[in-house]
Amino acid sequence: MVQENVTRLRAYMQSIQATAVLLLQPENILYFSGFTGGEGALVVTATRAELWTDARYLEQAAQQAGLLYEIKNHQGKLASCIARTLTAEQVATVAYEPQGLTYFMYEALAQETTSSFVPADVVSLRAVKQRAEIAYTRRACAIADKAFAQTVAELHAGMTEREVATMLESKMLLLGSEEKSFTTIVASGTRSAMPHGTATDKVIEVGDFVTFDFGAVCHGYHSDMTRTLVMGRASTEQKEWYALVQEGQRLGVSLLHVGASCRDIDAQVRAFFAQHGVERYFTHSLGHGTGLEIHEAPVLSPRSTETLKENMIVTVEPGLYIEGKYGVRIEDSLAITATGCELLTQTSKELMELV
Repeated sequence: MVQENVTRLRAYMQSIQATAVLLLQPENILYFSGFTGGEGALVVTATRAELWTDARYLEQAAQQAGLLYEIKNHQGKLASCIARTLTAEQVATVAYEPQGLTYFMYEALAQETTSSFVPADVVSLRAVKQRAEIAYTRRACAIADKAFAQTVAELHAGMTEREVATMLESKMLLLGSEEKSFTTIVASGTRSAMPHGTATDKVIEVGDFVTFDFGAVCHGYHSDMTRTLVMGRASTEQKEWYALVQEGQRLGVSLLHVGASCRDIDAQVRAFFAQHGVERYFTHSLGHGTGLEIHEAPVLSPRSTETLKENMIVTVEPGLYIEGKYGVRIEDSLAITATGCELLTQTSKELMELV
C-alpha cells in the first residue's frame, strides 16, 4: 500500500511541476512511509526518498520504512539536513503541506537553500481509500459499536458525564482501540444543545437527552459515531425532535452515491429541515471524511466543491440544537461503493429510552 502511495505522490508532484515534496505532518508521514514514530520528515524527489528522524526512532524507522526510504538521523538539525538534500538534488521547487510546514521551519530552510516553496494539497491524495484502509475503519467502527453497547448496559441516572465518557473510552481500549478517536463527547440535558459539549461533572438526570459522539482507532484509522438517547421515558416533544433528526439523517444517507455533489447533499438535508421550520437549529456541516485524521476530505457542507468517489469514507451527522433546552444528533460513518454506500457503524438509530 505504501509503495502505491509513494507512486501517486510522485505523480502528483510532477502534475504541479514540483521537483520535491516535503512532508512533516505525522498523518502524511504515516500514509506515505508507514512510519509511526513521533518525530520525522519525508523528502521525496523523482529518484530519491529520505526519512529524517532522530536517534530515538532510527531502528523503528528502518523496520517500518527502510525498504522504500533512506533512514537518516538529523541530530537535532532537521532544517539544515533537509536543505542539504534539496541543494544536492538541485531541487528548484518544493511542494509542502500548509498544515505541516511551520513559519519557523520555512524561515530556516529559506536561509539555507535557493529552492522555492509552493503549497500542495497532499491531503486530498488520502481521500479515496484503499481496501485495507476501509477494513481498518470498519474494524474501528465495530469496536466503537461494541463499546457503546457495553456502556449503555451499565448507564444509569446519577452518573456524571465524565464517568460515562471514561467508561466508554476504557471499553474501546480494552476491545482493541489504539486510542480514542477524539475527545469524547457526552452531553446531557441542556448541555446536549452544545454540538461539541465534551464531558463534564454534570450529573445525568431522568428526562435528559444524552448525546454521545465518540470513536475508536485501528491502525491509525478513525471511526466516528453519534447517538442520542433519553435517560428514562422520552416525552412526546423529545420523540418529535428525535424523529426529525432521524429522518434528516436517513435522507442524507440515501443521497450518498458516486458522483453526488457534497454541497447538494448538505443542501437537501437543510431543505428538509426548512420544510419543518427548524433549519435555524442545524448549525454545522452535514458531514466530513475520516481516515488517519478524524476530519478529512471530502466535506459535506454549503461551501464544498467536492463530489463523492468510490471508496471515500464520510460521516452523515445532522443535528438540531435548541439553546437552553436540549439537542439531538445522529451520526454514522459510511463508505461510498459502486452501488451506493456501506454502513460502517451498526448501532441502531431507533430512539433508546433507558428505563
